[in-house]
Amino acid sequence: MTVPTVGPQLVKLARTLRVPVDDLGYLADVPDVELRQFRMQVADMLFDHQAFGLRRMARAAKVIPTPILVKLVGRHHNALLAAKMSAVLDPGHAVEVAKRLPVDFLADIAAQLDARHAATIIAGLPPATVRAVAERLAARGDWITLGDLMSSVSDDTARATVAGLDGVALTRTAFLVDQAVQLERFVGLVPESKLADMLSATADHDLWAEFHTTLAALSPDAVRSVRGAATGLPTVQRDRALAEIEGRRVTE
Repeated sequence: MTVPTVGPQLVKLARTLRVPVDDLGYLADVPDVELRQFRMQVADMLFDHQAFGLRRMARAAKVIPTPILVKLVGRHHNALLAAKMSAVLDPGHAVEVAKRLPVDFLADIAAQLDARHAATIIAGLPPATVRAVAERLAARGDWITLGDLMSSVSDDTARATVAGLDGVALTRTAFLVDQAVQLERFVGLVPESKLADMLSATADHDLWAEFHTTLAALSPDAVRSVRGAATGLPTVQRDRALAEIEGRRVTE
């Protein structure tokens, strides 16, 4: 059975450090829980280093009317700065600005966000906006950002977003959802037809390594849902998916 040589937490750490994931190969044996903790520490250190200046800018932004602030943000088109500012702006103000920005620019900003600091803003966005941003991220193959986004939205928004993503996008995203509890929630919100799409995409694009990693993090109830979706697949895909699921059970 194939297992991934690079786990999701190592992929995410490389993104945080802005280095190629291959440069971190020597950390491949470190448990995911420790990699995640280290990644959070690095992200917090980077944020704290700039927090004072950002908060001064946020205080100034409070007195700028929303339409003017939208114009300023759009004119400079600095996604990294906008993402950093979102962590210190009043959430209500930030949501009103975000609603008026082009979807492509919102996707640029999302790719620079630390979702932990922006969760309130993300939760305040209309489901249609989140879905449009998710579709842009999927078109770019930005599965890390898409996984963080799906972990930060409400159930209703997640369902609306799932409806706009194909099997490849959902499979890649599930692999990079950050915590087991969020992955469990994600799978629980995916209807059986979309689970079947994920399994078909896994077969068509040889994503069995990602599939196995995702299965390993799921509860027996969630795995039963995946198994149920597998039974309706064409014979070859069905048999391979069921074999992978059975392999998970054996190795528990």
